[in-house]
Amino acid sequence: MTPKTLLDELDIALLVELQKECRNTLDELAAKVGAPASTVHYRLKRLERADIIQGYYAKVNPEKLDLDYITMIQLRVDPAPGYYQKVGEKLAKIPGVWAVYLLLGDFDFLVMTKSRNREGFMKIVDEILEIGAIKQTSTSVVGMLIKEDPRLDLE
Repeated sequence: MTPKTLLDELDIALLVELQKECRNTLDELAAKVGAPASTVHYRLKRLERADIIQGYYAKVNPEKLDLDYITMIQLRVDPAPGYYQKVGEKLAKIPGVWAVYLLLGDFDFLVMTKSRNREGFMKIVDEILEIGAIKQTSTSVVGMLIKEDPRLDLE
């Protein structure tokens, strides 16, 4: 299955159910989508091999862990051959960075962070600046989290 392969109704139903609750047993999942457990097992393995399902995660509340200092940092970097990949990989390895996006426009990257406080955030900034190719940054601090949902709308 390639990424361009169309998924059928069962594949979509499985993805929808997994995004709602990924702790269901195979039998529970099969009952919810109306298919035999063996078929569901095969389909899940196929979706995993195709890299459509990339993992199963617990949604953790960052506020309960005192990780609710959220920032978005836009970065402009010195262009060089292959720099998007090199800089992006370095950014992604920094503790506290939970998303890195390559941008097309005024800035080159958007880096999203979660930390305990300003001091924790500043450690992240120091690590970003150690990369060396950074020309300019623009940071926004999130005042209130209104919605954050990694699930895709498949229905």
